[in-house]
Formats: sequence, C-alpha cells, structure tokens
Amino acid sequence: MFENAIRLGTVAGIRIGVHYTWFAIFLLLTTTLYGSFTHQHPDWDKFTALLTAIVTALIFFASIVLHELGHSIVAIRRGISVRSITLFIFGGVAQTEKEAESAQTEFMVAIAGPLVSIALAGLFYLLSVWLAPINEIAAEAFDWLATINFMVAIFNMAPGFPLDGGRVFRALVWGISGDASKGMRWAVFSGKAVAYLLIGLGAMIALQANLISGIWFIGIGWFLLISAQASGQSFTINRVFSQSVARDVMVRDVPVVDSGTSIADWVEDYVFSKGTRAFLVAEQDDIIGLITLSDCSRIPREQWAETAVKMVMTPVGQLRTVKVDTDINTVLQLLAAQSLNQVPVVEDSAIVGWIDRERLIKILRLHTEAGE
Repeated sequence: MFENAIRLGTVAGIRIGVHYTWFAIFLLLTTTLYGSFTHQHPDWDKFTALLTAIVTALIFFASIVLHELGHSIVAIRRGISVRSITLFIFGGVAQTEKEAESAQTEFMVAIAGPLVSIALAGLFYLLSVWLAPINEIAAEAFDWLATINFMVAIFNMAPGFPLDGGRVFRALVWGISGDASKGMRWAVFSGKAVAYLLIGLGAMIALQANLISGIWFIGIGWFLLISAQASGQSFTINRVFSQSVARDVMVRDVPVVDSGTSIADWVEDYVFSKGTRAFLVAEQDDIIGLITLSDCSRIPREQWAETAVKMVMTPVGQLRTVKVDTDINTVLQLLAAQSLNQVPVVEDSAIVGWIDRERLIKILRLHTEAGE
C-alpha cells in the first residue's frame, strides 16, 4: 500500500513519506480545526483562524511521525531495521524488516510510541499554560495538541492488534506462555474484536448522531479488521517459511509441452487432463519458455488449432526467475509485486522446478489444519 509514498526526507536513516491518502485527512482536519477556532473565537479574523488551523494540523502530523520514530528507534536498538515511516489517512506506520524475536523486544518497541505521545501531550500542555497570558492563539493550538496527543496514546493502547496495545497484549501473552504463535492468535482475535466494536459504534453514531463521524469510526474499524487479518496471515507465512528456501518447496516434476503443439491441443490434452494452467515449453530437449492459460487470450479462439504454443509463450530470457537458495519470503514478495501465479527456479542457469501460489497456499493450509 505504501510503495508509492511521497518522500519527504530521512531521519536517523529512516525514510519519511506521505501516502496520497494523507492529503484527504490533512484537508479534513484543517477544515475541522478552522471551524472550531472560528466558532469558539469569533473575534479571530478568518486568516488567523485558517493559518492557525494549518500550522496546528502540521504539528499534529509531526507528532505522529515522532510517535512512529519512538517505535523505530527502539526497534533499531533491539536489532530490527526500519525501512520507512509513512503518514496515511488513518495515521502513521513504520515498516520494519522483520518481526520482534522476543516478547521483551515486542513489548519495548510497542510501548515506545504511546510513551512518546504522552510526553508530547505533557509538553504541549505546559506550553499552553505558559503561553495563555502571552498569546491566546498559540495557547489554544497547544491546548488542542496536548489533548489530541493524549487521545492518540489512549486509543493506540486499545488491546487490538495491530494497534500498539494489541502488540503489548501479544508480548504479554507471548512472555507468559512462551509461545509466539499463541500470542499472535490472541492479539489478532482481540484486534478483530476491537475492529467490530468500532464498526458497530460507528454505525450507531451514523444513524443517531453524526453521519461523518460515524463513517469515520466505521472506516477505522474496517482498516483495523483488514490489518489484523493480514498481520495474522503474514505471521503464519513468516513462521512456516522462515527457514525455507526455494529448493525446499519447489515443484520438481514440472509439466512440459513441445513447442510445436497447437494451443488447442495443449488446452485439451494437457491443461484439462492434468489440471495445470502453466507448462514449460521444450524444443529438442531444451526449455525455451513458459506458457500459461492467460497467454492464450491474445489469440482468437478460432486460431488456436493453427497456432503453436511457442508463438504465445514467454521466452526463457524474459521470465522472472529465482535461484534455488532464494528465501521464500523473497519469492512471495516477487509473486505479489509482479502478480505472478508461478515463478521458475533455476540452478546453474537451468530451470530445475518452479514455485506456484497454489502449492504455497496448500502448505500453509496444512500447517493451519495441523494447529501449528
């Protein structure tokens, strides 16, 4: 989701960026603050109220970056590399290279963000008190920033993964039980519970009070629900394949079709009979390409009988491949990034097998059914 973020700069070696959805929340927050300032302070001129709203909103989002930097700095000190911090419509997210390897690390990284927000809330409150007799406008802005940062800390400590509180909950279950998988299962369960609670609350607010606020709560709940499910799946994938490379899970008995076979015969005699949608293409015992059912869509069906598979295949030189010692997480990233259903595995420049989505899903399903 965050690959196309607009880069703002680098802090402590961490890329800081904003996703395009951030502009929507920035506009909404600025508009809300402007309305609040003009309503509570009718003596302020419109320009002053608008400028104060813009600056206050920017400081708030800078606070979110600091919140994420709190997580990131602790993560780095605990041996976890952090690629980037991205602001988006629902807040901010730090993207790390790997998960915590101990319950203690998970707890320390998770709690760091809320502690930063609480510290900022205290700082902004002191500034608002100090500035109250000097500058009413600045004091009002800092008072709002103090309140919102405290609310950010409290909300993030809700025990629903992937919120910080959910990560703390996961760390506690993990630490007590000694089982990282159990910690994740409980954290994902609590994350879904919090998500459904927010969606239900949002629906009630939308129907009985404020439509916009209700939709906002529903949006946050939906995002948490999707994130909890994705986090659980990602954890399972990393756990199952953490020690695996392409050689361990590849299909070695790869189906092969002769290059001169017509598309019609290939579909009828090979695809339908074997139940496989992709084949390597061979010519005089040499593998020259890969053909899939989607490749055939470029040729009108009435021409399939007279068109050889080698005419629509992807040549070997154009195939995305992985080496036999490539770790499975890298393979998964390639499949997702390139929207591939399978990727050939090579050794000494020769294709020795392939890995397809169906096989990986089957392995994951078997581990899940086994209760691992």
